[in-house]
Amino acid sequence: MKKLIYSTLIGGLFVGLAFSASAKIWRLNNSNGGNITPAINADFTGTLQAAHDNASVQPGDTIHVEQSNTNYGSLVMSKRLVIIGPGYFMNENPKTQVVKDYGASVGRIEMMNAGSAGSVITGLTITASIYMGQSRIVVARNYVVLPAYNYIGIGSGGAANLDSVVVTSNYITGAAYYSNILTMGSTTGIVTNFICSNNFITNQTNNTMISLAGNISGLIRNNILNGPNALSVYNMYVVNNIQYFSNATGGNAFYNSVVEFNMGMSNSFFITPGGTNNAISNNLTNANPGFIGTGSTDGKWKLLAGAAAQGAGKNGEDMGMFGGQIPYVLSGMPTIPNLYSLTIDPIAPGAANINVTISTKSN
Repeated sequence: MKKLIYSTLIGGLFVGLAFSASAKIWRLNNSNGGNITPAINADFTGTLQAAHDNASVQPGDTIHVEQSNTNYGSLVMSKRLVIIGPGYFMNENPKTQVVKDYGASVGRIEMMNAGSAGSVITGLTITASIYMGQSRIVVARNYVVLPAYNYIGIGSGGAANLDSVVVTSNYITGAAYYSNILTMGSTTGIVTNFICSNNFITNQTNNTMISLAGNISGLIRNNILNGPNALSVYNMYVVNNIQYFSNATGGNAFYNSVVEFNMGMSNSFFITPGGTNNAISNNLTNANPGFIGTGSTDGKWKLLAGAAAQGAGKNGEDMGMFGGQIPYVLSGMPTIPNLYSLTIDPIAPGAANINVTISTKSN
């Protein structure tokens, strides 16, 4: 059943970024003006919040947040939107974008208002907290940089029940003083089908990376967890994860969970963690997963040929963020075609034609 839920929810993300044929796509570019000539002809040139709030932007629409070296600001959502950035680590991976010097950065994102249910956030660099307090919301393929006291919060913050809250294929760093992913304060409602899959999550402090209360259940799959204290969760299916940290003093805690086919460098990570009422089997320990270890910030977490984690997961799948049904995509390239190369041949005087070569790929 868990596999069916995972395939249905995550698969829907990659085929359903456009909600309907009548939905409109809007361009947001805050580089307009300044010394740029000619000026960029975008629909909106200010903050992401201002574009969201514009009366012309309707639920179901898409906002393309274009590359800029100026942060687009924080966003409190009250509409069901798809918000798409250009990706991240542009200079480090091939075939990303024509302009590689910067992506699109935003601040805090709040999806607590009922109108934001069903929204998708992808391809952005997010530099503050993300509040995920509605059903059918997806945060995918983002670079999430969590400063001190910031986190990804799961839950309504009250008694409302939620279903299908998805955090997938992100590169998540931080955080001091808090867990990277935790239960929103004052949440008493139930969250079902929480999915955390194919992410890289790092926290080099002693904070637990994912700390969720007993009213949140779901799936934690194919993540790389880089830190001493990865998980304290209830009612979860935990499979194909790699916890990469050599400090044996750390550990995990599971309650009423199925924990299988994971790899950790200490017994306390997956084989003999804390907690009660768990089904624990087929986990590996004291083994080097076999990461490439060189190249781009995210690419170095790929597995070497013949690595211990290769094919060692459930049903012979690779462990870690590049394994499973929907692997992590380098640079968080969103699920739309992108143009990564533009070449204009030399133009001879009086030439009637100009030869232009463009290179694109799907993601």
